[in-house]
Amino acid sequence: MKKMRIVLVVLFVCLCSEFLRGQDANGTAYFLPNLPQRVRFNPAYQPEYKVWVGLPALSGISVNYMNSAFGIDDLLVKEGKDSLYVDMDRMYKSLRKQNIIHFGNDISLLTVGVKINSWYATLDVTEKNDFLFRANKDLFSFLKRGNEPYLGKTMDIGDLGLQLNAYEEFAFGLSKKVNDKWTVGGRAKFLLGIANASLVNSKISIESAKDASSMKIRSKQDIRVSAPLTFEYEKDGEYINWDSFDVDTDDFSVSMVLNTKNPGFALDLGAEYQFNDKLKFYASVLDLGFIRWGAENYRFTQNATFDWQGGDLSNSIGKDSKSIDDVFDDLIDSLKDNFRLKEKQGAYTNMLRTQVYLGATYQLSKMVNVAGVAELTLLDKTFYPSLTASADVRLLRNVSAAVSYSVMPGNYVNVGAALTAKLGPVQLYASTDNVLAANYTSTQSLNGRFGINLLFGHRDKKKKEKEEEEPVMETVVVPVKKAPEVKKDTVVKDTIVKDTVVKDTATPVVKAEPVVISPVKEEMMVEEESPWYVIVGSFKNRQQAEHLKNKMIQLGFKDTQILHHGRELFRVSCGVFATHDEAWDKVFEIRRLYPKYKDVWAMKGI
Repeated sequence: MKKMRIVLVVLFVCLCSEFLRGQDANGTAYFLPNLPQRVRFNPAYQPEYKVWVGLPALSGISVNYMNSAFGIDDLLVKEGKDSLYVDMDRMYKSLRKQNIIHFGNDISLLTVGVKINSWYATLDVTEKNDFLFRANKDLFSFLKRGNEPYLGKTMDIGDLGLQLNAYEEFAFGLSKKVNDKWTVGGRAKFLLGIANASLVNSKISIESAKDASSMKIRSKQDIRVSAPLTFEYEKDGEYINWDSFDVDTDDFSVSMVLNTKNPGFALDLGAEYQFNDKLKFYASVLDLGFIRWGAENYRFTQNATFDWQGGDLSNSIGKDSKSIDDVFDDLIDSLKDNFRLKEKQGAYTNMLRTQVYLGATYQLSKMVNVAGVAELTLLDKTFYPSLTASADVRLLRNVSAAVSYSVMPGNYVNVGAALTAKLGPVQLYASTDNVLAANYTSTQSLNGRFGINLLFGHRDKKKKEKEEEEPVMETVVVPVKKAPEVKKDTVVKDTIVKDTVVKDTATPVVKAEPVVISPVKEEMMVEEESPWYVIVGSFKNRQQAEHLKNKMIQLGFKDTQILHHGRELFRVSCGVFATHDEAWDKVFEIRRLYPKYKDVWAMKGI
């Protein structure tokens, strides 16, 4: 019974503490550059490093709190330098219609990620704990005002909400870069439940007599529990003895942690879409799943009515009369006798806390991005939203930072920050959605995420960007325009020249077309079967090819397209022609009108 009292005290302290008011957002970490843990928010994300190893119990530790009830400074008000007093009116005004406290934490036990061509595979083992408690403001109204405003009426306090999940998660993820636009991914998660408590149905109402002489309290509860409980029955064998309730902590052993009798399954789904060179969209859905609780499971039900006539304190002053404590002890005993629980066993299923993310990033420069993300979290059958705007900067290749601002229902000031830093293969990271939570007495939000990773196989970014920006020079075939037929004694100095003049006494002067291209292979081509493409650039990176394609279309080359044919290079064609001569006439025209594209050439189709 002592342990149960400790649990109740802890729950009450959590309800009265302002760890977080609003939503347990993760908006700051969602776009943090060079953070492999982003796969947990969007399984389509592919880390920059080919191999990612998380240190056991250190690679990912996260804590999220949510409390829409009053804060410490709503309850305790400072008067003068040293005195504090309890301001119940201020505390009551801070309450919302629905008051929710939520706590969640994750500890990553094992993480491995490997990139294979366009695929990225991850294996993740995580221990998760999730707690939710909900109560209506009407309950606090009754405790503050009593039943005086409701004389002759029935007060519906509403239903209480309770969800507690503790489980192990074994996740296998795959993401694939489908093309230069789309990247998709998913994570299949197999769950093993450790413990659960769920308040499935709860109804409480109070009917007060007009003369305030009595109150009729009705309570209907349906509670599901999967945990190693110990309790005894009353003498009648039908109801449970309240004083016998206890939790057998010795049974929380390895066999309980790896309990295959509490299986579950969940899915994470995600996608990324590169709209253009600078704008990118993101979407993900997390924890679409359930756990089936089949071990150490109990169902406690209650459907009771209690007529309270009040407590008699009239004889509490005399030496031999009952004390005030004895009167209240009698009241508690009466409540225990009337609100007893029945018990029966049976497996049951409960759903996980689903999260939905929709976001976008815009690249201001090579080093700076701005982003926005909307998060919807399912808490007790209701979606709670949050909006986060962030800016991230890559200070160095191995150092990134981000700042954010989040807005949540009833909570409009949340300033976040994050940092990743890598020295050798070791990366450290930390993020929070509200640095102002350091002032814990008035904070309205708090969450934290930090860890240590081992990263291997990053390609040199400067070299990569240089290769992507510079077109690849190719050996091309350049045609030679035939000059008019000359006499045998005429001497031709060069076949391919700039402004070459062929002189002869009997032949007029002929001026060859100018040719400026490097390198050049001199050869005549006469085959006409396949179409000819006018190639204005060749690239190893498709995004660079797309950029040139858009430029050519703006210049009026409406038939511009990208040729790939499964090869390494992406070639940009600004025209297709049936014959060799037509294609090269276009080549010479482009060289003359657009000196910037002096390396344009023609290629026969495959």
